[in-house]
Amino acid sequence: MAEKVWKILLLTNRDSDNVGDQVIEACDISLISAVMKNLNIEDGRYIINSQVAGIVSKRYLETRSERLYKKAEAIIKDSDIIIFGGAPMFNYSYQIFYERTAVTLEIAEKHHKPVLFSAIGVEGYDEENEKCQRLKKTLNFDCVKQITTRDDFDSLKKFIVNENVVIDKVSDPAVFASSVFRKYIDADVKKPKKKLGIFILRSNGFTDNKIDFSRDEAAALWKGLSKKLKRSGYYYEFITSGHFGDEAFLDNLIRSYGINVKKCVFNINSPERLIQKIASYDVVISCRLHPSIISFALDVPSLGIIWNSKVKYFYDSIGYENRVIDIKEISAEGIVEKAAQILEHNEGVEKDRDYLMSVYNTLFYGIRGIVCMSEAGVDEAGIKDLKPYEYEELLENIPPYKGTTPEEYDEKLQRKFRRAYGKYNELFEKNLKGAKFTLIYNGGTKSEKLTWNFDEVNGEVKKLDTGSVEYELKKPVLNNGKTGLVKNGFCYPGAVFAGWQMRARENDKWYWYLEDGSFKPVDSYDKNKDKPKCILKDSSVIPYIPEMEIDVVVLEGVWDMSWKMKMIQKIRHMK
Repeated sequence: MAEKVWKILLLTNRDSDNVGDQVIEACDISLISAVMKNLNIEDGRYIINSQVAGIVSKRYLETRSERLYKKAEAIIKDSDIIIFGGAPMFNYSYQIFYERTAVTLEIAEKHHKPVLFSAIGVEGYDEENEKCQRLKKTLNFDCVKQITTRDDFDSLKKFIVNENVVIDKVSDPAVFASSVFRKYIDADVKKPKKKLGIFILRSNGFTDNKIDFSRDEAAALWKGLSKKLKRSGYYYEFITSGHFGDEAFLDNLIRSYGINVKKCVFNINSPERLIQKIASYDVVISCRLHPSIISFALDVPSLGIIWNSKVKYFYDSIGYENRVIDIKEISAEGIVEKAAQILEHNEGVEKDRDYLMSVYNTLFYGIRGIVCMSEAGVDEAGIKDLKPYEYEELLENIPPYKGTTPEEYDEKLQRKFRRAYGKYNELFEKNLKGAKFTLIYNGGTKSEKLTWNFDEVNGEVKKLDTGSVEYELKKPVLNNGKTGLVKNGFCYPGAVFAGWQMRARENDKWYWYLEDGSFKPVDSYDKNKDKPKCILKDSSVIPYIPEMEIDVVVLEGVWDMSWKMKMIQKIRHMK
């Protein structure tokens, strides 16, 4: 009788142009291979089928096409073990991972295929969120045997009510990057003194994660950091981990903010290239999580800038809470000071082996449990009594990354470029058709003396509870830079109408339109430090608003009060 060949379906973000995800895939494959060897299952007796986490395609979610469902079902049905590796499969806040994960689990449950989640990202739990609860239901299926997370274990516990599901907090698979990518690390390379690698994040990365730090603020930080590092005599590079959005922002820093192009690194398109660059630095400063994790693996100290809670979770896990930087306290001076301390005191990286081994150990026990339940006679082979490798044993038995072939490299580039082309086409179509927003004219004062005379055929006057008066146009306005302002219909006795100041709303966040054509969050605008708000005259047009998903624009009246009226109001205020 032929021995069973185990078919392992590994689901990761392997198709992402964020190369950190490709490092996860490579480390997962090596760790799983080490587990199989540890279980005395030789190379010819298992197959790792590495597929994208979105094996249930976005197109299926949009159309619910049976043909697309069957394609995913066939791959899952043909597998013996399904392992989700590393990616934020639970993300439901602004991505669709949660639904892809839920449908995958429904198929696995239908065909009784055991599922392990290894070191996945968990980004919060919400009892009132339908998407979150949809995911929770499927995570408690009988097919789910184990779920481990690299970060938010408290939230993970809230997801799981099935007592048979084993849960734990573990390290990220990329903590083994130094072993998996050992062929690409030159231990004898001579580094320039004090070389820093600065990994930036796409322009809306912070705001997407509900962190009040705009693109302009991020650009000002990087510009200030480059000046500070230059004055301090450090060699530095701005770099990305490959995401096309990060690279687009890096290009914008060069074109619009004067960052030296010679200090910028583009085209990180393979995991070995990312590993080599990080290995060349003495300190890494990173927004992205995986450059921090890979730096840790390569014994390169790093500073993590918090744009997502997972950054803090990682640094807490490795015992370097002092190396995270909260965006509320961030400054170029503070970053350079922290980096200088690391360099001057020759601070390195200390590692806890129990923490490192946690991702391997849980994978070992999860796979061993499935293997032992599968066939008659397995227990006789002694598999259930096997223990996971010790740390040194694992390093000796973990297989290295084989390298990116020319064909794979071309495939990675094609995916990356098609994402960029897709974004370009999306923006082009939006501009062609004209994105629309609601336009509101606000009186600009809460005084009861304010009167108005607007054409109520085209709009509606509203008195707000706050005391303000607004005139809202009934038809949305095109964001094309061609819409002329209606003639002011407000009258404020004792004052002269000076024009309109404009604020715009994107995803429930308000921005002032400034004199230099930029936008500044309303809640962080400082009239003493920032550019003045732009004043639009009645003869103006509403400016075109690029790169923002604007749904409402409010024009607030600005009034120039006479000297006499100002004195009267001052006297009233004193009383």
